[in-house]
Amino acid sequence: MSLLPWQQESWQHVIKQAKSNSLPHAFLFSGLEGIGKLDFAKALSTYLLCENVNKHSESDEACGECKQCKLFAAETHPDFKQIVPEEGSSVLKIDTIRELMQFFQKSSMQGGRKVSILAPAEALNHNAANALLKTLEEPTPGSVIILVSHCPGQLLPTIRSRCQVVDFKVPSYDIAHKWLSTEIEKTSGKQYSSESLSSLLSLASNAPLKAAMYSDINALEENLSMLDEMGSLLKNETLASDIASRWVDELAVLRLAWTIQWIEKILKIKSLGDSIESNNNKMMVYLATRCSDFQLFDLYKASLQQYRLFLGMNNPNKQLGFECLLHQWAGLMQKK
Repeated sequence: MSLLPWQQESWQHVIKQAKSNSLPHAFLFSGLEGIGKLDFAKALSTYLLCENVNKHSESDEACGECKQCKLFAAETHPDFKQIVPEEGSSVLKIDTIRELMQFFQKSSMQGGRKVSILAPAEALNHNAANALLKTLEEPTPGSVIILVSHCPGQLLPTIRSRCQVVDFKVPSYDIAHKWLSTEIEKTSGKQYSSESLSSLLSLASNAPLKAAMYSDINALEENLSMLDEMGSLLKNETLASDIASRWVDELAVLRLAWTIQWIEKILKIKSLGDSIESNNNKMMVYLATRCSDFQLFDLYKASLQQYRLFLGMNNPNKQLGFECLLHQWAGLMQKK
């Protein structure tokens, strides 16, 4: 598996440990969503299982040709297990961790290491987290567990303390911009202007893989359409319920995340002035001059609360959640 351009330093650090037989039994890969942590985890898993790497430890990457690499590529390697939430759920439950424990208790089918990736680690519920902790406290020899987390602060401190943490940084703008341009053209044949690529990266918080995904779903157009709808709401030209009805779709969680980014940008404009970006939306500039810090932080807090509910396991009423927030947005037009 090919590494992303900005991952070379982290890769060399981990591979050095593998070559010196000083690998930890558990890793925690942490960092912003959309910068390639899961891809890195899969590349490392392939490397650790590769037959030729285990014979010739000086190699820096998996060969891709041996039986083990081909089994991994076909997603049929018996000594590898990837743990993700069940379809339709955003939670990792205790039964899944029990399966993982059973996986590690059995001997290796191929005579080498046993490797598992668990992502996203913050999806563990309380019981699952405690069960995983037991596995981390009593590791099986020859086993490697890789936890991938976008929000490591949500993990139990005892889980974090039993893992070697590898922090993945957001790549520089130039590297992200170059990679994104090449990736979009390679996968879709599209050619974006430099300005559009910059807008995609901005919307994705400079996370290149997320920006590439945003290109696939026409996120720039959707975000601009949402800004227009919000402008209409603030002018009292449309109803919050009508906007909420359109926003409750397969992009609902992303839509809410984008509105949170709007609030962050308004606060930034309010703090640093309109000169921070040349493409600031006029509505945001206007709200930055009109709204009090209290109004904006109150809206920000409420939005984050709704976001956590949207990601939770209780299937919240997203229509009602959006309507409540939209009414609060409309309230920004009231006098301070």
